[in-house]
Amino acid sequence: MIDFWFPKWTKRMLVKYADNRVLTSEELDDLRQRLKQFDVENPLVSIVIPAWNEEENITKTIASLAYNDFDFPCELFVVNNNSTDNTQAVLDNIGVRSLMELNQGIAPARRRGLLDARGKYHLCCDSDTLYPPTWIKKMTEALQNNEKNGVACIYGSYSFIPASGKSRFTMAFYEMASSIIRSFKSKKTEARRVMGFNFGLNRKVALEVNGFIMDKPRKFRNELGSAEYVGNSEDGMMASAIKKAGYKILYVNNRKSRVWTSDRRLQIDGGLMRAILLRLLKIINRKAFDKIAKS
Repeated sequence: MIDFWFPKWTKRMLVKYADNRVLTSEELDDLRQRLKQFDVENPLVSIVIPAWNEEENITKTIASLAYNDFDFPCELFVVNNNSTDNTQAVLDNIGVRSLMELNQGIAPARRRGLLDARGKYHLCCDSDTLYPPTWIKKMTEALQNNEKNGVACIYGSYSFIPASGKSRFTMAFYEMASSIIRSFKSKKTEARRVMGFNFGLNRKVALEVNGFIMDKPRKFRNELGSAEYVGNSEDGMMASAIKKAGYKILYVNNRKSRVWTSDRRLQIDGGLMRAILLRLLKIINRKAFDKIAKS
């Protein structure tokens, strides 16, 4: 089901944590207290957020995870990928655990998180995304309940948070089109559907297949047509490696695990209509898509 309007919980996060600089002392204390639930000795689950220059977004992301409801030991930390803005100051201010990865690129940041994590299950997030109140629980259950069936990687659905002045209603139609397109895709290409802001995996398996190692890591913005554009993604390559190793990938089609992410990826790619055309072209003619991406 696609939401044409924002759910109540997203409105709360978008309004309350719109600007971390104006949080009241009570709000800041509340967030710090909630983050203490992730300070555990033996986590079952690790939640890892890579970040590069995300001072404006990351408080909302962390707050949405801090408001999650779960009943098992879970750790959460941020991998600061050499940010040049005030990202680290924001992280220190709200009291979330963080570490620095100087090797630039989202793949090295995710790899560092994978190596430092301690949980059996590894949930991957992005720092411009909001997570529903039961996301941690639903994603962990999907990994646990399907482990005997050979599932080692899961991924969920998403909706876009439109930029100021853009229509959420229009975004919903794009998401519907994407859902229809996805239904025609072959299982052989399922790994390409895995998005880094909403997927989880078995950490042991991920390490076994050397996940998140790429010859040329993509940058965080990865602008289409730029000299630094990288067509392959670390999340899709991780899923592909897990599948090649004999494990299964599972799509978690549950509204309670649907995340809300920034639409800046669409804006970087040239807007909504161009994103739809490129998505169709990627299915119909992969070579033609690659040619456009490099132009």
